[in-house]
Amino acid sequence: MLDNVSLYMYMKWKIKGPRKVFGYHMIMDCYGCDRKIIDSIDVCYKYLNLMTGIMKVHKQSEPYVVYTDPIKYPDKAGISAWVPIVESGISIHTVTPTGFVSIDIYSCKKYNIKKIRDFTRKIFKPKEIEEKHFLRGEKYVHLTIAEARKKIGN
Repeated sequence: MLDNVSLYMYMKWKIKGPRKVFGYHMIMDCYGCDRKIIDSIDVCYKYLNLMTGIMKVHKQSEPYVVYTDPIKYPDKAGISAWVPIVESGISIHTVTPTGFVSIDIYSCKKYNIKKIRDFTRKIFKPKEIEEKHFLRGEKYVHLTIAEARKKIGN
């Protein structure tokens, strides 16, 4: 498995050339997080809201945050949250009893991996993070604005 620096360099190399990718997908699984923090609707809302600024992307709406019923689903008690962005979306799922947070960041705009990781560490305070990166739509054909307008009849 590649370390993060090697993976980043591989991703930069792979996207050069005549074909561009559609997007970039970063997954973080955070272990040993502060349970009080990850059980806060306010903290999860602020995380998503501030993340859009860190990534310099465009929110389509305010973050949507829901709390999972701890009586009905004690092993899944926590928060699920999502913010739609023009460039795609950011979601988090927390599991309060185990101090676990699962984060998906998907964007057609490049973003700074280190800034995202550092911000996540600052907010959720994980003892460990597993991280994976994917290129999405490697065969996607990008249209110009004029071509897109023509196809949608605008």
